[in-house]
Amino acid sequence: MRLWTRIALVVTLAFPVAAMAQFKDLDAAMSNLNRGFGSGDAQAIMVGIAEGDQVMLQFPGLVDQSGFFGRDQAAYLLDGLFNKVKPTGFEQQSIRKSSAEGQANITASWTVTANGKTEARDLYITLRNKNDRWSIVSVRSASK
Repeated sequence: MRLWTRIALVVTLAFPVAAMAQFKDLDAAMSNLNRGFGSGDAQAIMVGIAEGDQVMLQFPGLVDQSGFFGRDQAAYLLDGLFNKVKPTGFEQQSIRKSSAEGQANITASWTVTANGKTEARDLYITLRNKNDRWSIVSVRSASK
């Protein structure tokens, strides 16, 4: 098999995997969000951001940037955030699923170290269901 044929085959097989990067169900989403915000694993959260989507991120008092970010920008921001605040805990408070809107709203708390002090902060996460896959629409953090 020629080199360019191999490359074409690899690219063809890789794109369906990349297109399925969202969470398969809410349990998988919660598991990844727990790993991401509980221990600082940015890649666990990035799985929930679809290629080509924009996600709204707000972490006032923790990072200066906020707004809508593409997948690569979000990865950079989350990685910098997690390196700065060293998250150590994540606890789900509630999930409100709206089938009519195709969304799920998650309220949680996470524990971070900000300015040398460990503190719990609220997290508000919105997921959207599209083609039976859940993707992150927004993540907002607030002081308690």
